[in-house]
Amino acid sequence: MTDAERITRAFATAIEELRFLDAFSLLDDDGKYHVIGTTPASGVYHGPQDVFDRLVPVLGGFKEPPAVKFEEPIIQRDRAVLLGSGTGLGPTGPYNQPYYAFVLKFADGKLMEMIEFMDTQMLVSAVFGEAEPA
Repeated sequence: MTDAERITRAFATAIEELRFLDAFSLLDDDGKYHVIGTTPASGVYHGPQDVFDRLVPVLGGFKEPPAVKFEEPIIQRDRAVLLGSGTGLGPTGPYNQPYYAFVLKFADGKLMEMIEFMDTQMLVSAVFGEAEPA
């Protein structure tokens, strides 16, 4: 098993088991985690400590954390894609993400970059209480 496969599977398992700190601890200290969009949670986080310091407090109010299930990962050389879906209950409403995608990039056996793709409006309505634009 390659490092990319081992880390990808460990990340997916940790997310599915709601062990978010374990999942994001797999990111290298010099790695980057991108949350797409323009939500209050969107942006680039540098290393796991930045994720814990800036993102976890913003998303920590879930009444029911998202229960995510992933399909079999797609792994090719230094890239991996995780496709999945999940539901939960945010502080301001239901959180239903029928289509998640994480794109992972590896270098020297380390997880160096993650990009999370999701329905950002669902994040906004379930976590930040903002209505969908008319």
